[in-house]
Amino acid sequence: MEYLLEEIAMEKREEVIINKPVKAVLFATLTLFLLASCGVADGGRVTARDVLKQDKDADILKYNGRIFSNVTSLEWFEDDKQNVPFSKDHYVAEVKNQTKSIRRFSDLSATKLPKGTKVYSAAKNEEGILLVEYEGEELYYMELLEGG
Repeated sequence: MEYLLEEIAMEKREEVIINKPVKAVLFATLTLFLLASCGVADGGRVTARDVLKQDKDADILKYNGRIFSNVTSLEWFEDDKQNVPFSKDHYVAEVKNQTKSIRRFSDLSATKLPKGTKVYSAAKNEEGILLVEYEGEELYYMELLEGG
């Protein structure tokens, strides 16, 4: 009898041991799938929704499907401003819509810049920094990149 009880207990432990790795693999697969799918719909780019969820008063602009944030008065950008001369040589677009609505935030929408504001690129083929002149002030918008 004792031998039979030991055998049953052993079988149950083997089941548990077998089930734990299977569960771990399934859990890991599901987790990877969910993490990978987070960036699929938007191509892995930062979205207006991402930014406005973190800061509802963010000063952002969407251009060519990418989100740019006003970095003009950020302390870390002060020194870099000298390396990015303000120029209106490379006109790229005009703001079409001012909104803070995630649903209405399409290309050439901005949260703070009014409709009609002209947008310039820092250099002919450089689209990582956009320049705007608004109310006599030179503003610098830098593309937001998703962290890895």
